[in-house]
Amino acid sequence: MKKILFVDHDFHKKTRSSDFFMDILKKRFEVELFYLVADGHLDLGLLGAAENADAVVLWQMDFLAPVFLAQGKPTFVIPMYDGSNGMPELHWLAARGARFFNFSLALHERTRMLGAESLLLRYFPEPVDESDLPRFDDLKGFFWQRRPDHGIDYAYVDKLIGKELDSLHVHKVADIVGDFTPQVRDDVPYHYTSSDWFASKAEYRKQLDKANIFVAPRCAEGIGMALLEAMARGMLVMAHDEPTNNEYVCSWVNGILFNKHLPAGPVHIRSDAARLGRMAWQTVVDGRRQWVSSYDAILDWIEAAPDAKAVDVDISSLLIDVWYSYYASLASYTAFLHRNIALIAKLSDMPLSKVIEALRLTDNSGFQERGLQERLLDDDGLLDVVRKNDKFIGGGWSGAEEEWRWVEGIAADLHFALPVPFRGQVKCRFFAASLPQLGGSLHCAIVINDVRVFEGELTPEWTWRDFTFNSNVLKIDNDLHLILENAAAPPGDKRILSAAFHSFHFSQVE
Repeated sequence: MKKILFVDHDFHKKTRSSDFFMDILKKRFEVELFYLVADGHLDLGLLGAAENADAVVLWQMDFLAPVFLAQGKPTFVIPMYDGSNGMPELHWLAARGARFFNFSLALHERTRMLGAESLLLRYFPEPVDESDLPRFDDLKGFFWQRRPDHGIDYAYVDKLIGKELDSLHVHKVADIVGDFTPQVRDDVPYHYTSSDWFASKAEYRKQLDKANIFVAPRCAEGIGMALLEAMARGMLVMAHDEPTNNEYVCSWVNGILFNKHLPAGPVHIRSDAARLGRMAWQTVVDGRRQWVSSYDAILDWIEAAPDAKAVDVDISSLLIDVWYSYYASLASYTAFLHRNIALIAKLSDMPLSKVIEALRLTDNSGFQERGLQERLLDDDGLLDVVRKNDKFIGGGWSGAEEEWRWVEGIAADLHFALPVPFRGQVKCRFFAASLPQLGGSLHCAIVINDVRVFEGELTPEWTWRDFTFNSNVLKIDNDLHLILENAAAPPGDKRILSAAFHSFHFSQVE
């Protein structure tokens, strides 16, 4: 029996929200759980556990995909829309070599458009018996005020359906720190109750049993377990119009979608509540059958996955780098992706130029129309970026100034042809300085023809930098890509700049 390493957030030990998927995997595989403390200390034992597994499944840990792909492990990524939809394109390209299980149609299409393999899944829980469906003689609402900072709070719900309700229970425990105590007006037309905590899942469900109207608490969901459970109970579900809410709810067919960006209500639900609740339940009845019938397809897809091609990289350093970058901030994680763009190109099996093109970091339009002769280096191997005729300049550059040319943004291209071929080792010397506003140093990577040849720090002081590389990297016609870690607007300048360059000089190492 093949062994799967299932990597998950440690808080799912309590919620058990990933158990349903692990139970499917256990039908055909041996499953080892490895919980990681989100935003906490990294357990490097993860790499040893992966070495002993035949495949790795990442539940909401999609940012770790490059680590296991580089390790040569078949990797399966299960991202969640609410956590990963805002990630930059490079995040998805870094995991392109994995296979995706997507519970969101939006993420399914996004990953497919980037060339990844994705299996769209639609989870449905077990529905209640028809005899246990609620009555709608009175309209009794339930709302858990989980993310009031996102605009779905008690005040919004009161305006939305307060005039329609006979009672409303508000669970006041938010997912974030702060005082979000509902301000209940004296003249509410419904009976208001509230709670501060549930001792168990059973207590939560007991409170749901008293209600027949459910207002989804968050703008977006990964799967939407709470919403689906309410539908499975035959409750009228109301949710913000965003995935995955709107991938299960069709407004006024099996629930109601609202838009928190528009003024709230009032929405008249009394005459349609029973019909919509019944249709929500029927949706789950039909969906549950389809979900159970998909088990074999899920397991077959895992078994059929080809082995990943290992990449020669320090796996431990890569894991440490991506872990602490991801949890530092989005900007820090984006910087990690940029400085590892050559590695990501290898993992995604895409030419580096295509990766950058997909990122819209460069624009080489029109450059390839120039003849090879125009891009020839001088006989002494000088590539001068200050020349006014833009002889070697691709995308990403400012106009030439007196002694330098700036990289606008974080990436730029140069293109050059060789008058005579080099043999053995080649030395390159370049003169550059970083934008002072970026601090003491700026990380820089140089890639020639999809091979990383330099990685180091630039400073605000103009300095010569040297590096050597094997001549087999070079062709007759060559692409040089510069990738910088950060960029900013200098005082009095509307441009976003990172570093300035004067020239590159190539010579044969004797």
